[in-house]
Amino acid sequence: MNRRTFLASMGAACSMWGAASPLSRFPLGAISDGFSPDFEEALKTMKSYGLRWVEIREVYGIYNTETSPAQIRQMKDLLDKYEFRVSVIDSALYKCTLPGTVPVVSEKDSYPYSAQMDLLKRACDRAQAFGATKVRGFSFWRVATPAQLNERIAGELGKAAEVAKTEGMRLVIENEETCNAATGHETAALLAKAPASNLGVNWDVGNGYWQGEKSFPDGYAALDKKRIWHSHLKGVQCGSNFKNCSETAAGKGQNDLVGQLRSYLRDGYQGSMSLECEFELPGVSHMETTRQSLSSLLEAMSIATGVKKA
Repeated sequence: MNRRTFLASMGAACSMWGAASPLSRFPLGAISDGFSPDFEEALKTMKSYGLRWVEIREVYGIYNTETSPAQIRQMKDLLDKYEFRVSVIDSALYKCTLPGTVPVVSEKDSYPYSAQMDLLKRACDRAQAFGATKVRGFSFWRVATPAQLNERIAGELGKAAEVAKTEGMRLVIENEETCNAATGHETAALLAKAPASNLGVNWDVGNGYWQGEKSFPDGYAALDKKRIWHSHLKGVQCGSNFKNCSETAAGKGQNDLVGQLRSYLRDGYQGSMSLECEFELPGVSHMETTRQSLSSLLEAMSIATGVKKA
């Protein structure tokens, strides 16, 4: 499918939904580099689907926290040009080893522990520049017994929340399978010890599977719904006993995305949400897999809102 045909098909789809578009019920965006590292190309493609929210992670081949003043100005101009609002600024906060611990994952520190607060401040600066109010972070590289570190990690999260608060930001911690808070239950237990009013959850509806938890309904049920402020949506497929998990198009995996979306409606969820697409298909570009994932996600949203039958 060439670009002109693709954009025309998306315009037709949006027209077909009209006022019944699931986007009228869900504040859906996407992580921009899922479509393209070129920020303008990503925004143009996302707009063709009717999206008006964007989550910013990597741009121009670098993490957003490393962008230059000139790149920030260019991004602001593009956000205005395509009429997008920024839901979350992603940071690699606490994607590092907690001093004195031995991770069980073979991951390198994105930034050393000593550089974490400077990293957070840069993320807050970007959020302020783009009119966002939320910054994403993590819970340190995973150890053999994560629960034993909850007090220490909660203290670190409290310290980061204070820094974010002085910048007028909320901090959302993602449940990430390589980190200590990977499941809904782990995330709930950790945040129960970190009560800062500007500290909440970026609930990824699939990551718990990699640590043996059925993200919905089991993981979601454990969370304090009032502290879920952002959500990542994707599909996950695993073998028996949660073995050999891999990502799929959103709405096409074994994780019950329609059920999760219905629960968001039932529970009065007011947070933002983003498509996260990282799965690969042989011979298919990343742009195309993300396009497929977004199309199936919009279908799942239509089913969840009752616009379309399952």
